[in-house]
Amino acid sequence: MLVAALIGLVFGFLGSIPVAGPISALVLKRGLVGRAASGAWIGLGCAVAEGGYAFLAFWGFSTYFVRYPLLEPVSRGVAAVILLALGATFVRYRVARESPDQSTSESVGRSLLLGFSVTAVNPTLIATWTGVTTTLYSTGVSVTPAGAPGFALGAATGIASWFGLISWLLHRHRERFRPETLARFVRGVGWLILGLAAWFAFRLAQSLLGHA
Repeated sequence: MLVAALIGLVFGFLGSIPVAGPISALVLKRGLVGRAASGAWIGLGCAVAEGGYAFLAFWGFSTYFVRYPLLEPVSRGVAAVILLALGATFVRYRVARESPDQSTSESVGRSLLLGFSVTAVNPTLIATWTGVTTTLYSTGVSVTPAGAPGFALGAATGIASWFGLISWLLHRHRERFRPETLARFVRGVGWLILGLAAWFAFRLAQSLLGHA
């Protein structure tokens, strides 16, 4: 179980580093406008939800993808819609007029719920963590139901650690960013997210045409 937890920790931390994902964009946006604590709580909410997906995958959820192949194109369609909506929000981003002090009214619960909900409604994470478990199988690592809790806990810890680290760095160094730089950065991330949405939509179309 300890080995599974350590592997989950590594995969969770490294897998969270790419900045094109919706949670990464939210955490970066919060940190750059003086809401680093909110960003860290969003990351923790994400970690809890994604830890659940890691648990399901380690437990053997890949069996359901093999048995019900339609789940894969459905998950791509849902992901495309979610990313499209979030990407559009970021592309329309304008520099906030509020001061950093005014943003502290955002509650811990709301930040946690935001991170949890955005992650929980992204079913493609099941495929992501199924890919991780498949890789572990191929390398000879023992993947048994008994190790699922430790793997999930390790994954959640790794994810929360990355977002906590990036939030702390933004808290310490955000003053180096000008408001105009922030706006361009957030909009750029928005276009990246829209690109991901288009890619999922393309893969969905491929799947549907392949079954036609």
